[in-house]
Amino acid sequence: MPCPYWTYTERVEKLINARIARNGETKEAEIARINGTVPLGHIGTPEEFANVAVFLSSPAASFVNGDMLQVDGRIIQSTF
Repeated sequence: MPCPYWTYTERVEKLINARIARNGETKEAEIARINGTVPLGHIGTPEEFANVAVFLSSPAASFVNGDMLQVDGRIIQSTF
């Protein structure tokens, strides 16, 4: 199961617009602030999330079972 962090969807666009309305920032400044919270430096794209979902749905993942894959730009930095 993929576990996303910030992924640029219509819902995230609405959240960004709400933050802009509250704090008066520009869209670029708000996105930069969010990007600063992601260790890989950018909000995820729907395509990045889809790549993981397609992999998990493919024969290439036939031996993957019961795993939680972090699709989060490396926000979770732990080892198990």
